[in-house]
Amino acid sequence: MDARPVPRLRELSWVPISLLGFLLLAIPFYDMWDDVSTLSWAVATTTVENAPLICLALALVYGGVWLGGTDWEPGYVWTVTKWNLGAAAGIAALYALVIALQLWAMHRLKPWILALDGVLFGAVAAFGVGVYSARRRMTETDLQRSREEYRTLTNDVLDTSEVATFVLDDDFHVVWISEATADYFGLDRSAVVGRDERTLITDRIAERFEHSERFRERLLETYAANDETVEFECHITAGPDREERWLKHWSQPIESGRYAGGRIEHYTDITATKRREQELDTRERTLREMYDVISDTGRDFEAKIEALIDIGRDLFDAEYGSFARIDTESDEYRIRIVRTEHAEREAGDVVPLVQTHCQRLVEEGRTVQFEARPFDVPPRNYGTDTGFETYIGTPVYVDDTLYGSLCFLDREEADSFDDWQLTMVELMGNWIGYEFERKRLLEERRKQLREEESKFEEVVEGVDNYAIFALDDEGHVTSWNQGAAQIKGYEQDEIVGEHFSVFYPEANVAEGLPESLLAEARETGRANHEGWRVRKDGTRFWADVTIASRRDADGDLLGYTKVVKDKTEQRERERALEHERERLEFMNRIIRHNILNGLNLVDARAGLLADEYVTDDAAREHLRTIRERVADLSSVIDTMRAFMDAIVRESDHETYPVALRDELDGKLTLARDAYPDADFETHDLPDPSTTVIADDLVGEVFENVLSNAVVHNDTANPAVDVWASRTTCEVQIDAESGAVLPNFDAENPDAEVETRDRPAIAVHVADNGPGIPDDEKEVVLEKGVSELNEPGNGFGLYLVKEMMYAYGGTVDVRDNDAYDDARGTVFDLVFPLADE
Repeated sequence: MDARPVPRLRELSWVPISLLGFLLLAIPFYDMWDDVSTLSWAVATTTVENAPLICLALALVYGGVWLGGTDWEPGYVWTVTKWNLGAAAGIAALYALVIALQLWAMHRLKPWILALDGVLFGAVAAFGVGVYSARRRMTETDLQRSREEYRTLTNDVLDTSEVATFVLDDDFHVVWISEATADYFGLDRSAVVGRDERTLITDRIAERFEHSERFRERLLETYAANDETVEFECHITAGPDREERWLKHWSQPIESGRYAGGRIEHYTDITATKRREQELDTRERTLREMYDVISDTGRDFEAKIEALIDIGRDLFDAEYGSFARIDTESDEYRIRIVRTEHAEREAGDVVPLVQTHCQRLVEEGRTVQFEARPFDVPPRNYGTDTGFETYIGTPVYVDDTLYGSLCFLDREEADSFDDWQLTMVELMGNWIGYEFERKRLLEERRKQLREEESKFEEVVEGVDNYAIFALDDEGHVTSWNQGAAQIKGYEQDEIVGEHFSVFYPEANVAEGLPESLLAEARETGRANHEGWRVRKDGTRFWADVTIASRRDADGDLLGYTKVVKDKTEQRERERALEHERERLEFMNRIIRHNILNGLNLVDARAGLLADEYVTDDAAREHLRTIRERVADLSSVIDTMRAFMDAIVRESDHETYPVALRDELDGKLTLARDAYPDADFETHDLPDPSTTVIADDLVGEVFENVLSNAVVHNDTANPAVDVWASRTTCEVQIDAESGAVLPNFDAENPDAEVETRDRPAIAVHVADNGPGIPDDEKEVVLEKGVSELNEPGNGFGLYLVKEMMYAYGGTVDVRDNDAYDDARGTVFDLVFPLADE
């Protein structure tokens, strides 16, 4: 109801009706008193006259009391009170108006008019009540029709749905269930509606589920709380009144409406999804089983085929599975492997091909299958009492030629095979064919390896400067060559079968060096090591060892090949050279710190004497000579320092890209300052960005060549011409790293080098001096050779040759063709470019 009075008034809303009844009783009682006292009527007469009014007034009093005692909602009670008081007030107002009009117009009352007015008022009121009642009935009829349409529509829609639905009221009694509910659970709708769902669960529904007790407890706990949405999966088992189904339960509380406080439950059929999941699980399990069988290195080939056939029998639910060799020339079916519990066929049996279903496979050249034997296929019993009705077989090809068949049979008709099942049997057949091909190729490869090993052993046997021999996968010697006998001192019959650790000192064996080298070769393919080894007679030698693993076509380890070179003499030579370098380094330090410092002191004191203490001209001339000789000796010492730096660093000489133009320009500037009478001309110099292979001593090279062009010039104004040109040069390349080697390393017979042409740049320094005779051109750059009077110049040119060799370049001396009188010399300095 929309009208909602205050709570206290709502509780007492019936009182005004009873009070109105009491008030209306005053009218008949007053009339009775007036009739008796004024008109002298008998009491009985006036009582009879006023009895209807008294009864109506008492009925109104009783009606109010009755209304207060009902269990109606206060709103409805208040509605009755409003109508009652309103109608009474309206009629009273109308009567007051009529009485007032009669008194005003006629100065008296006409009782029969008043009575007729009451009839009229009642008729109008009855008309209003009748209209209201009719409209209300029309509204109720429309509402009932709407409810019926809604109910019919709802029931029809829900009943056509495949979702089973329970609607429960707040007492968990079943209000409605869908047709799907009755179908899924095997229930009678009429027998279920109105019953307590908890009782139904316990007595009838739970037993239909796979885990009935768990299902019952889950739902009863849900009803007890009834405060959240619940979802879970459940499994109905098959029965006389139902099918097997997987259902998804979903339920939640009803929070509003007629069934507020109740619960709605949906059971969605997810059987198709679950079966698909089970099918996928089955496929995954089958693939895993196939993979485990194929990758099992502990099984031989036939054991793997047997296991695959067992997997196929499970996959097709087949009684019989076999792999057979098919000879198409003799039309024979030769059973290689058979797996069955009933048929009497065994491996090795030979059956005419025409007596097998595989004849059709041969004819069609593809996988053949039938779930029920066609009429045109005769029965084949394969040693059983009755023939097989179901067959699936796939051809096995080896090198694109039919080799045999893999087939499965059963005496019962089967459901249709899907594409995945056919794919699985074809995969099995393909793998069997592949394994036959692989085994054949492996055998051919092993034969080829044996032939190659035989040829290799013949070649190795003739090698006497390297020990080359084979080890098995555990490190035992399996072959021996002449070089191994010479280096290690063992004869072949003495060492074959022994572990190669006998070649190592006891300390190396104790620390596990032999095993670690084998492990490195096994993991990386190769292991290198230099160290002491022991000969048969107990003497030691310094060995360069390489151990390489040998594997077959499948990557399985076969053993190792070991190559040993005796490098004892080379090691001793290197140690002697290192000792010599240490001595040279010591001499270099003496020259730098002792002799040069002493000469600097002599020069300083001579200068002091000449400036402050000596006044005699002859003495001054002697001092000038002393200082000139000191300067010459200092120059020689600088040259010797550079030379010894080159010699000391020769073994591990490091070169890097050097900007040639910067070094050349710097030394030209120094030469012009040192020799002001000389004329230095330049042209066609390299770009500033040009870099060559050199180091920080390249300036000494230019300084010595430029100085040599002036010092040995017999003209008054020496002329020196410097230019550059592009060319190529032969360089020695390290075979492993590709780095340019110094020429003194390339001459090492132990170095593994390659000779290549490399772009280069030549710096030419030409002078107009007396020239160098042809017989001296080849020796002018040699160490200590000098036909000139100036001391130390031979060392400077020797430094030039050594440094150019260190850079991988060359230096050449030739006549200056610019002069016809055989004057002048040209030094050609060729540097390999660094950016190639």
